[in-house]
Amino acid sequence: MAPLRAGIVGAGIAGASCAGTLAAAGWDVDIFDKARGAGGRLSTRRLEPGWATLGTPFISAKRDPFRSQLRDWARQGWLAPVRGEVLHGRANKGWAHAQLQNHYLPLIEPSQIVRKLLGTAHLYTESRVSAVRPRTIILENGQVMGDYDCVVCSVPVPQAIPLLDALPRLSERLGDVRYRPIWSFLMRWEGGPEADIIRFDDHLIDLAVRQTAGGEGLWTVHSSHEFAETYLEASEMEASTRAASAVMGLLGLPWPVEVEASHLWRHAKPESTIGGFWLGDRENRVALIGDGIAGAGVERAWESGVRLAQALMLAEVELADCPAISALDAG
Repeated sequence: MAPLRAGIVGAGIAGASCAGTLAAAGWDVDIFDKARGAGGRLSTRRLEPGWATLGTPFISAKRDPFRSQLRDWARQGWLAPVRGEVLHGRANKGWAHAQLQNHYLPLIEPSQIVRKLLGTAHLYTESRVSAVRPRTIILENGQVMGDYDCVVCSVPVPQAIPLLDALPRLSERLGDVRYRPIWSFLMRWEGGPEADIIRFDDHLIDLAVRQTAGGEGLWTVHSSHEFAETYLEASEMEASTRAASAVMGLLGLPWPVEVEASHLWRHAKPESTIGGFWLGDRENRVALIGDGIAGAGVERAWESGVRLAQALMLAEVELADCPAISALDAG
């Protein structure tokens, strides 16, 4: 008997966790991503001294099973728990100390963690999808990838909606999902407080995380949503200049801050979601997963992918004459 087949759009942590779980159960899985590699908001920026990330600053867990999963990744040497204190405040008002519980920093490139989750799934990079249709994925170059037992869309909702013209039952459910943006910057500076994580008491700049694998004095700085909404259409140079100036003031630095890279995450955090772990169309064998469905954060995205995969596998066992369908209507 031929293995069941799944096609997945988006190789972030939701798509990768779904793909890897299905592949481990014997499914033949194709996963397509427009980027040069897997990762999504866990993607990695390669640097001459090593690497850094402009995406998710750390990975946290509120409950099992993801809490157990993070401990397992730590045992494998992929992550390490945040041990030191977090500074909170600003130079002209003083600093307070806080602790982060169940938060982990990557020891290997975060994109490699996502890549490992894929297992034996077939990853197609730089493969932009133009449409999702019943049991079918159509690439921008016109190539038709079809005859899937299930198609899974795992991209931010504003990117998913244009792909779903042939699936109004799904696209109409997505109209109320909204995201807030974040600008992220790789900055290098000398001096400042002794810390690896700084949470700023400021309405424009939110967080700075030291990037130890990227060389001396390198930090990833994440803006507030308010800053990103103000500079949503600004050039990278303007946004970088404004953010660097703000960081200099917040840290009380006498020397300029160097900005080495920047990225605007237009769909950084969903403000409203569908709820549940997935949204599906049983008749057309298409399902949606990710943070726009399940909620913000790496944990919810991972759960979304794993829960859908488990439901599809259960449907395969219980309904062998109609595999992978009964799980799709509710998550």
